[in-house]
Order: sequence, then C-alpha cells, then structure tokens
Amino acid sequence: MSQLLSWINAVSGMILFFAMSNITTWVIFDSPQAKIFPFLVGILLLGNAVYLSVAKGELSSHRG
Repeated sequence: MSQLLSWINAVSGMILFFAMSNITTWVIFDSPQAKIFPFLVGILLLGNAVYLSVAKGELSSHRG
C-alpha cells in the first residue's frame, strides 16, 4: 500500500511541476505569486514519496 501511495505522490508532484512550467500552453498558474502554493505542495508530495519508499525499504530490511 505504501508503494502505491508513493507512486501517486510522485506522479501528483510531477504533474504540479509540469503545470507550473511554461512547456505547454496550459495557463493554470499565471503569476509567480500563484505558483508558490503549488510549488510547496509539489515539494511535499515528492518528499513524501521519497519518505514512503525509504520507509518501506527500512521495514523490509528489519524483518529479515
């Protein structure tokens, strides 16, 4: 279950960063001030994904 949550968090964070970039013609966040909150949420999502994947590895290494 934690692996699924890790993937969902990573994909959500990447989608947020892609939406904030000017690669496509999406205009979701048009000012720099509007990009602050999604940036922080993206950082939290990616950090949580890394934490869940590392915690999963820590739990499996202590079992065996």
